[in-house]
Amino acid sequence: MFRQTKSALGKLRQLSFNAQQRTWRLNSSSAKERACQYRPGQKIHGFTVREVVEVPDLFLTAVKLTHDATGAQHLHAARDDSNNLFSVQLRTTPMDSTGVPHILEHTVLCGSKKFPCRDPFFKMLNRSLSTFMNAFTASDYTMYPFSTQNRKDFQNLLSVYLDAVFFPCLREQDFWQEGWRLENETATDLNSPLVFKGVVFNEMKGAFVRLRYFIFIATIERIQGFFFCTFRQL
Repeated sequence: MFRQTKSALGKLRQLSFNAQQRTWRLNSSSAKERACQYRPGQKIHGFTVREVVEVPDLFLTAVKLTHDATGAQHLHAARDDSNNLFSVQLRTTPMDSTGVPHILEHTVLCGSKKFPCRDPFFKMLNRSLSTFMNAFTASDYTMYPFSTQNRKDFQNLLSVYLDAVFFPCLREQDFWQEGWRLENETATDLNSPLVFKGVVFNEMKGAFVRLRYFIFIATIERIQGFFFCTFRQL
C-alpha cells in the first residue's frame, strides 16, 4: 500500500510539473504580443520605435529603436525563451595591426566607475547565475554579450556590463597587464633576459601557432592586400 501511494504521489507531482510548464509556455508568448503592439514613432523610456517586424522563422518579433539623446541603435528581440540575453556591440574599425580594439576589449573589463574593483567581470563569474558571459573582438566590431534565466541576475549583469563599457577606469596598470610589457624572464632575477608578456600578447601568440588560423590570415592578405589581426575572444 505504501509503495502504491508513493507511486501515485510521484505521478501527481509529474502531472503538476507538466501543467506548470504548459502554463508558463502559454503565458510566455505575451512577450511577442506586447512587442507587436509597439508602433513606429512611439516613445519608450527615452527611445523612439523605428520598426516592428515579425520573424516567424526565428519565432520572434524584432523591434528596432533609436536612443533619442545619443542616437544609439537598439534591437529588441521578443521571443519565448527562458534565457534573457543582452549584448553591447560597438564598431571598432582598426587602423593598423597593433591590436588596439582587442586590448581595449580587455581593459574596459578591468574596473569601472561604479565597480572600481579589480576585474569585476571575473568576479561575477562566481557570483552570477549566468548561462553565458564573454566578450569578443572581431575584424571591425567588439561585443559584450551575456545571458541568464534569472531576472534579478539579469539586472545585476546589465549594470556591470553597461558601466564597464561606457564608464571604464582604463588605468595604466590595466594596459600593462592586458596589452604587452617587457619583463624579466625570471621575475626574481633582474639579470635574466627581457621578454614580452601580456594577456592579449599571449593570446595572439597562441592564435598564430594554429595552422588553420595562419592560412586564413594569408588568404585574406592575398585577397585584399592587408589584414588586421584582431579577432579573439576573452
